[in-house]
Amino acid sequence: MPVLLQIGAGSVTLVACALFQIWVMAEMIGRLRRSPRPTEPHGVKQHFRALALLFAVLLACHTVHVYLWAVVLVVMGALNGYEPPIYFALITYTTLGYGDLTLSPDFRIFGTFAAVTGILSFGLSTAFLVSYLSRVIATMSE
Repeated sequence: MPVLLQIGAGSVTLVACALFQIWVMAEMIGRLRRSPRPTEPHGVKQHFRALALLFAVLLACHTVHVYLWAVVLVVMGALNGYEPPIYFALITYTTLGYGDLTLSPDFRIFGTFAAVTGILSFGLSTAFLVSYLSRVIATMSE
């Protein structure tokens, strides 16, 4: 596969994942704004439930990203079967990269975009959770 096509396909998949994650986070922000304020002293239980839900939703979002990358790897003809594309997408997305399963030279550049997607997505998730926790800690110290 030509380099420019790999870059284009990788960029499109990366942008699709980014837009999905941004949409999910925007939905969570809207729900948090509409949720009732904690009624118990300092609202520890309510904040804990909200944080657990946020974490679960972000985990689901990352799972969707990995499955999207796996599907695209199959559609592009880079990997076959069910388990190998999921495994490759997961170890690449998390930048673990064992190296026991690699793409052919025709797809190497395309495959690296999964790692870039993971780095950016984990960064967004981390920033979101830190921001939420900062607000929780600020409200609890008042």
